[in-house]
Parts: sequence; C-alpha cells; structure tokens
Amino acid sequence: MEKQSGTGKNIAPHLASSDIGNRRHQIFPTLSEDQFDVILRYGERQRFIAGTVLFRQGERHNSMYVIVSGAIEIERGSVLGSTVLGVHGPGMFTGEMGALAGLAAVATARVVEDGELIVISEDSLRTLVISEAALSETIMRAFILRRVAYMQDQTGGVVLFGARDSQETLLLRQFLNRNGQPTAYFDSEYAADEEALQLMTRFAVKPEDIPAVVLLNGQVLRRPTLRQLADGLGISPDDLDGRLFDVVVVGAGPAGLAAAVYAASEGLTVAVLDAKAPGGQAGSSSKIENYFGFPTGVTGQALAGRGLSQARKFGAEVAVPVKVSGVDCSTAEYGIQVDSGEKLRARSIVIASGARYRKPALPELERFEGRGVYYSASFMEANFCTDEEVVIVGGGNSAGQAAVFLASHAKHVHIVVRSGGLAASMSRYLIQRIEASPKITLHVHKQIVELRGAERLESILWQSEGSEPREAPARHLFLFLGADPSTAWLGDCVVLDDKGFVLAGPDVPAASWPLERPRHLLETSRPRIFAVGDVRSGSVKRVAAAVGEGSAAVASLHQALASDLL
Repeated sequence: MEKQSGTGKNIAPHLASSDIGNRRHQIFPTLSEDQFDVILRYGERQRFIAGTVLFRQGERHNSMYVIVSGAIEIERGSVLGSTVLGVHGPGMFTGEMGALAGLAAVATARVVEDGELIVISEDSLRTLVISEAALSETIMRAFILRRVAYMQDQTGGVVLFGARDSQETLLLRQFLNRNGQPTAYFDSEYAADEEALQLMTRFAVKPEDIPAVVLLNGQVLRRPTLRQLADGLGISPDDLDGRLFDVVVVGAGPAGLAAAVYAASEGLTVAVLDAKAPGGQAGSSSKIENYFGFPTGVTGQALAGRGLSQARKFGAEVAVPVKVSGVDCSTAEYGIQVDSGEKLRARSIVIASGARYRKPALPELERFEGRGVYYSASFMEANFCTDEEVVIVGGGNSAGQAAVFLASHAKHVHIVVRSGGLAASMSRYLIQRIEASPKITLHVHKQIVELRGAERLESILWQSEGSEPREAPARHLFLFLGADPSTAWLGDCVVLDDKGFVLAGPDVPAASWPLERPRHLLETSRPRIFAVGDVRSGSVKRVAAAVGEGSAAVASLHQALASDLL
C-alpha cells in the first residue's frame, strides 16, 4: 500500500509538557507496508476532508484511525485552556489504552489535511491486538506509553478545588491519581493563592462546595461521590446491568487482575469490579522490591497499570468505581448486586476483594482521618509531610516500605511497634534499610493510646510497657496494622473462618460442600466460587503469592464450569 506524504508541514507529534525523550519512535510509531496490509483486515478505508472531527475529548467508544494520506491534529484541553499536542501524519495512528475499554478520549482528533484513513472499530481493535502478535506489540506499547505521557502532562485534565486537611478531598485526589487522571489541584485554604480564588469565583465554587471538580466541559461537581466523578470523567462502566459473564472477579488487586488476565486470555468473558482503583493495597506501595522479575523494584501503581493493560488487551472489562453490595447464591447463575443498583449474572466468581488495614481502638480516630491520619504512603501523602516528623504504626512490609519511602521526604520517621522488633513480620532487606537510615528510629514495646488536636492532628499520647503515657508532637500518623477481610458483601454465601476470611480448598468443612465431585484447591464452600489473595484464609500476604493464586484459580475454574454447567 502506498502511504502518501503530507504537504511539508511539521508532522512530528509532541506532548507539550511531557518529557518523552528517546521513546518518541515507540510512542508515535510509523507502520510499515506489511503492517498496513494486516491493518486492512480489521478496518475500512474512508476519505475525510479537512475540518472533520473524528472524536472529541471526553467521548466514549471511539474508533482507531490509521492515516494513509493527509494529517490529523491532536488537541487536548481543559477549562484552563487547550494545547495542540501534535499532528499525526501518514503511517501513524490514533488512540491510547482507554480505547480498548471504550473509555472517554483523552484528546480531540481533527482532520487538518484531506486524506484517506483506515477506520478500525472498538470491537475490531480488540480482535486485532489479540490476533496479531507482532502488530499488537507495536500498538500496545504506543498505547501504554501515550497513557503514561498524558498522565504526566498537566495541560489537560480536570480542575479540583479542595482543602489539604479534608478526608473528602484526599479520597478524590487518590482516586484521580490512581486511575491515571491528570488533575490541576488548587487548595482553597491558602488565601494567598490568587489564581485559586479567581478560578473559584469564575466557576461559582463556594467554600461549602469543597471539594469541587470542574470537568472538561465546564460542569462543576460539588462534593461528588467517586461514582459521580467517574461518570463525569467517562471512565465508569456503562453497560453492565443484566449481563452474563463467565467470570466476575470482585477486586482488582494483583490476585484479581491476574485471574482476569488468565481467564480472558483463554476466551472466557470476564468482568472485574473494584470500588476504588486497580491495584488494591499493593497499588499504593511506593516501591515493591521483592517481586520476581523487577530487580530494581516497581511501584505498586506501575505494576497495577501493567496488569490492567494486559487484562483489557484480552477483553476483560475492568469496572471502577463499582462497589459490590451483595451476591445471590441461590441459583446456578450467581447474581451480583452493585451499589449503583445494577445487577450482573455470573457463571463463576473469583473473590479477590482483599483486606483493609485494621483501625486501632483510638478515641476520635475517624475525626483525624485525612487530617493527619493516613492508611497509605504515596507521593501525595509524602508531599504533606515534607521536612516534618512522621509516625508509622506497624511492623509489616507495608510499614517498612512506607518508612523507607517517607524518609526521603520527611524530617524524621518514627516506627512504633508493640513487639520487641521487626524480624518476625518484615522482610530482611527492609529491616536493613531501616537500620541503615539515620532518619528512621524504631520504637519497640510501645503503643499509641490517644490522638489530640483541634481541626487536625497535632500530637499523640504514646506509652511504653510499664510506664505512664507521654505526649509527643505529631502532625502525620500512618497506620499499617494487620488486616480485616473485605467480606461483608458475601453475606452467608460462603463459609468464613472465625476472623472473617474465606475458607477454600481443604479448609472447607466437608459438611458444607454440596456436590459429589471434590473441591478444587482454591474453591470455596460454594461451587464455582473461588477465593484468592489476601481475602483467603491462610493466604501468604505477598504480591507474588496473590498473582499465583489468581492464575491458578482460573485453571480450576475451567474444570468446574465444564463439569457443573453441562
């Protein structure tokens, strides 16, 4: 196929404020003649005139366009202004990771020079990336790198007005960050910020509206829920109600995403539901250094992003924020109720809802959440405590990772544990990092008994064994205390242990199993319902173990589907 050249215009795409360095050729590849021949099997050649808008920023379910001749301009905007990111020329193509999932476009594509394009529909694109290995590698790499570049580019995205010491604001910021949504953030509590005050006046945002989000179209969401925000961004699911899936995975942590990847890659229809964002607890880890294959470590968000891309590549529908409120186990096809009122049907279920950090029995704890008390230590929380002292409670790997990470931002980090040390619950490499850091102090046989402060956390009362409590200044307290399973949504569908974790495989009492066939290794007391990762009773609380269980469950799930639903 002959790809006609343009008119001599500069057609090298760019991202205005993102440093894409030497990876430009991977982010904006030019397809070869052979690749064009393959592309034509999945799309249709059409002619377009200059001025035609192919898709607008914020629109969902868009096609991918491959340029045979002519040129396409890519523009990204927000209510603060717009920026032309660049121009695609012959041999180039539009799209990024959201295109595989029918999510809102991150930019507007407009034809600026008459030409011919190959139009590939959303469904055909999914088929292409699964069927054509070599071409899929080129397209997927470009899609992933474009998403990363767009996340780093601050010229487009939503505007968030919030308050630093606000739990609601923190939840919205975490949601936007972990779901890869660029955000211009303005803190309403800093009266000296003239730009923030002017913008609040412009959009009629009042102090009682905080937190408020201004969408790309200028719509203002005042104190939105996560689902309302996701709907406004175009990243929430739009076609789940009443649908039947071979597998519904509840939870998009490492175990859930692994199950989705393996199930979808083997041809099963898969839906993954998560109340917040892909990655689970691991998604908020600053760096995971003991995960196989990553000798220099990988952030939890990067690992989750890769798993998400794989799941969507194979056709799994990953839906956030979708909170499961109940499950109906009374029929062969299980019913799954979600908080939006939608209901899905599932031939099988993978329980991967994980566990959440346990809250200590401290008076007024909830009053200080988001106002000095945190349950994760990402770059966002680290910025809150720059050059200040912080306290971490917990002796597991999550606490160790947080301590090492926060030590590079905070003035000093104090780790508080009730036991006599860290060896019983923390990996040796983290203990060595903590011991070697002059900015980290370990306090053993000590516990926090009271939190104090007016509008935010100002100090703590902590107590050593056999001594009286004493007060210490503390504006930032990070809690990483054990885990409580996220199983309330299950009701009495499956058998749990005395701590609320799901029993599976040989741990299920024989009297609770209704079929003649034996249970599979990770199968619960209910046929075709499997438990993987942190939510399973007796699980190893490690990312690698969770991924292994997620993949192993799929092999058993195939056999269960074949034998139970013939």
